[in-house]
Amino acid sequence: MKKYIWLIAAMMALVLAACGNTEETETDEGSGGTSGEDAEMVPYTTDAGEEIEIPEDPQRIVVLASSYFGNLMHLDANVAGVSNDVEGSEVLKPLAEDGNVELLEVGNVEQVMNLDPDLIITFSTDENLDKLKAIAPTIPVEYEKWNYLDIHEEMGRIVGKEEEAKEWVEGFEAELAEDKKKVEEAVGEDASATVMEQYAKDIYVYGTNWGRGTEILYQGLGLEVPEEIQNEVVETGWKSISAEEIEKYAGDFMFVGTGDGGADNAYKDTAVWQNLDAVKNGRVIEFDSPSFYYNDPYSLEHQKDFLVDALLTK
Repeated sequence: MKKYIWLIAAMMALVLAACGNTEETETDEGSGGTSGEDAEMVPYTTDAGEEIEIPEDPQRIVVLASSYFGNLMHLDANVAGVSNDVEGSEVLKPLAEDGNVELLEVGNVEQVMNLDPDLIITFSTDENLDKLKAIAPTIPVEYEKWNYLDIHEEMGRIVGKEEEAKEWVEGFEAELAEDKKKVEEAVGEDASATVMEQYAKDIYVYGTNWGRGTEILYQGLGLEVPEEIQNEVVETGWKSISAEEIEKYAGDFMFVGTGDGGADNAYKDTAVWQNLDAVKNGRVIEFDSPSFYYNDPYSLEHQKDFLVDALLTK
C-alpha cells in the first residue's frame, strides 16, 4: 500500500511541475514587450492619403529617409538603423555612432530585413517601397509637403512624443525671433540672400524650404528672397542654372555650399561672379553642404549658430 501511495505522490509532483513550466513559458512569451503580433497598433494616414496601421510605441525604427533621423534621435525614439548618407554630416554622424545605430547602404533591402524593424520611415520616391511594406509598416514621407518645423511635430506624433516635439519647436522659434532682431540691426530689414552650390558641372539655387540653411535664412531670420528665385525656384524647391545666369538670382549675400568632389567651381573665375555686389563687398559665405542638407533639430541649431554668426560679422 505504501508503495502505491508513493507512486501516486510522485506522479502528482510531475504533473504540478509540468503545469508550473507551462505557466512560466506562457508568462515569458507574454512579456516580450510591444514587438511582433502583440504590439498595440494605431491608425496612421500617409501623405498620399493611405490608411495604414503602425505600432503605437515602435521599438525598432529603420529610417531610410535620413532627413528625419535627427528628429527621431532628438525625441529619443528607438532607432535601429539609418541610411548611411548621414555619415557625410558632421552633426548627424556622431549621433549614429553614439546611439549604436546601424548604418545601411542605400537601397539594400536585405540589410533592412535583417534588422527586424517594426516601423520603416522612407521617402515616397523610394523605389523599394513595395518590398519595404512587406517587411514592416512603412511610412512614405513626401518631403516637399512638409514645413521644416511641422515635420518635427509629425515625427513626434508618430512615436508618441507630440508634446516634446512641440516644446522644442516653440523654443526654437523664440530663439529665431531674437536672432532675427540682431540680424536686422546688422544687415538691415531688406537684405536679400541666395543659397547655391555646385555638383559636378551643375550649379543649383534653392528655394525657401529645401535644406541648405534655406529655412533658417528665409523663414526664420526673414532675409529677402531675390525676385527670380521667388518666381522660378520657390515652388519647385531648386533649379539648375548656368554660370552666366548667376547674376539674375544673386542676393546681397551669397551662401555657397561646398557641393561634392566633382565640383570644379569654375564659375568663381568668371567676370559674372567677380562683378557680383556680394563678391565685391565680401558677403560670400561658404558652408559645408553635407551638414546643411538636413533640417532636424540638431542640424537646424548648428546651421542657425553658423548663419547668424556669419551675418553679424560680415
